[in-house]
Amino acid sequence: MKETTVITLTKTQLPSWIADFNTNETLKKQHIIITLPEEEHWLKKDLKPLVVFAQQHNQQHHKSVVVVQRALALEDFELTLHIAPTLQEAYDLIELDEIERDLWK
Repeated sequence: MKETTVITLTKTQLPSWIADFNTNETLKKQHIIITLPEEEHWLKKDLKPLVVFAQQHNQQHHKSVVVVQRALALEDFELTLHIAPTLQEAYDLIELDEIERDLWK
């Protein structure tokens, strides 16, 4: 899929990556897929910065953010964040978002 960046981030990398994102004009124009290492245990509180980031990215740039991690996809976090168990499903979620945006134009 064009206009999509896939990046792997650890818990320690996440805050600085989000902070640096606003200085990267290329990334602002792209959908973002963030893969989280399976060996790290992520809690709901760990995902809060991603929820805020995803909402802002969608509102300001009309692009999607999807998190990929199998364990998180099985949890019921009740977050407004796309979480997919596989990379292919992340691409599918982005495609569905694009269709929805086109319908609501």
